[in-house]
Order: sequence, then C-alpha cells, then structure tokens
Amino acid sequence: MTTATITKLKDLAKINRLGGKGALADALDEAVQQLVDAETLIRDFPFLVFQAPGTRSVVGARETSEYAHRMGDWSRRRDAFLQGAQK
Repeated sequence: MTTATITKLKDLAKINRLGGKGALADALDEAVQQLVDAETLIRDFPFLVFQAPGTRSVVGARETSEYAHRMGDWSRRRDAFLQGAQK
C-alpha cells in the first residue's frame, strides 16, 4: 500500500473527527493500521538469496534451519494479523 493512500485515509479520519464523527474516524484509523500491518507482512516475507543464481547451489543445514525459523515467525505474525482482521 502506498504511503499516499495511508496519508489520505489519516487525513479523512482527522476531518471526520473534527466534524464530530468519532466512530467513523476510529474505523478509518483502524483500517490504516491494518494496511500498515499488511504491508509490513508482505515486505517481511522470508526469502533465500543465492550467491550465483542460475548455477547449482547447495543449501546446507544452517541456511535451511534459519529459513525455517524465519518462516515460522512470519507465519505466526500472519496468523495473528488474520485473527485480528476477522474481529
């Protein structure tokens, strides 16, 4: 999500809050937070970087376990995000 969209939603929330529509402003603030959290999850997806792409590479136990740890951590954060989005 672009920063411009998030900024516009924040501005809209501020306008609604000034206009006495606090419930709508709160809903917009919550939507902004969900967009920021979703963008963070997308950008933090674990990946492996190969030194020489296109050539035969050997992925050892260290790389495999590190990737598995990062993937598990990311999956837990994703599940927590999805649980929060369902409320």
